[in-house]
Amino acid sequence: MVEKAYDLIILGAGASGLMTAIQAAGRECRVLVLDHAKEAGKKLLASGGGKCNVTNRRITVSDYFGMNNVFCKYALKRFTTNTALTLLQNADIQTEERDYGRIFCKKNANEIVSYLVHSAESSGVHFVFNTNISEVSYTSCFRVKCEERPFETPRLQQGRKQSQPEGSGEQLYEGSCLLVATGGLAWPQIGATNLGYVIARQFGHKIIPLRPALTGFVLAQDSPLMNLQGVTLDVQLQVKGKGFMVEEPLLFTHKGISGPSVLQVSCFWEKGDVVTINFLPSKNLISQMHEPSNGKCIVKNLLTQFLPERLVRAVIPDHLSNRKVAGLGKADRRIIAECIHSFPVCPDGVEGFSKAEATLGGVSTDEINPKTMESLLQKGLFFSGEVIDIIGKLGGYNIHWAFASGYVAGQSV
Repeated sequence: MVEKAYDLIILGAGASGLMTAIQAAGRECRVLVLDHAKEAGKKLLASGGGKCNVTNRRITVSDYFGMNNVFCKYALKRFTTNTALTLLQNADIQTEERDYGRIFCKKNANEIVSYLVHSAESSGVHFVFNTNISEVSYTSCFRVKCEERPFETPRLQQGRKQSQPEGSGEQLYEGSCLLVATGGLAWPQIGATNLGYVIARQFGHKIIPLRPALTGFVLAQDSPLMNLQGVTLDVQLQVKGKGFMVEEPLLFTHKGISGPSVLQVSCFWEKGDVVTINFLPSKNLISQMHEPSNGKCIVKNLLTQFLPERLVRAVIPDHLSNRKVAGLGKADRRIIAECIHSFPVCPDGVEGFSKAEATLGGVSTDEINPKTMESLLQKGLFFSGEVIDIIGKLGGYNIHWAFASGYVAGQSV
């Protein structure tokens, strides 16, 4: 028996699903949001150390990756950084801007999640949480079957929560349109699943191979960079001649290397690629070694003026580290400089989805209309957010993409 029919059923109550719900309901659509979690926006709540890196001051198409990153151009044009900031300002949510244009909620992420949920509810959006979707089908409309009787989100009415309905059994919902905003595989510890990809395949969509992104690198046990846990420094990284020419922290872990600089390049690193590390981007080591005042210095003593001693011991050959700078020939100085400014590392792989902040790959953009987020294979089927083969850099780009793609979808249903 059908519980209720809607104009739009949204699978996923994250940033993208919530944005779509608000936009669609504002156009007088009857909207239902289903989620297996017990509350909305779990990833938003956990992001940015609990303060939610909601957007970035400097967003461009080149900040995104995928088989066709140009796909996101239209959505980013429709929903800009200023759009996001205006939304936050209208909600009386204060923000703070940090390095590299990263914009956070000044208080905490709960502010924006509460705002999105309340905005949706006040527009008539119906939420059902704690429910497992067992089947999605389509004949003349989309039919979504849920395994259990879920509890519903309490609505605020004159400051009091309404009672939650009780009961159990299978529920069936019908909708003219269906939005898959279920996210990717990253952060399974807060509920990530492969549901969106299963549904996409069911309707004939191609899935670009999935792998963890915005995550650390795993190094071979015999790497000279192993056993440096706890060492942190600002570096520049490059892969295949590409990189981010800003200084960002690198952190040594018991498995290899991590930190913001590593997370950034993990977006386009592939197995077998060499990562080149500049441990000292703020100095020219050749120039330092040519300084007359440094001539009497032992190489390792000169380097430990700028770098952690443990790192210097790991990357500089012993037969060079104990020599005086003045006694070094041109070739030796070049070797030392290369060890510091362009140290090569070939990771064994990346850390898994439990350590990743996003998923690389997903529903192929070749089969989605970028101006509507609607499937080109199934009328009325929409996708938004991380489930699509689009991923942004670290720094608010992925949450912004979730909002932007959700905004376009909500304006299009």
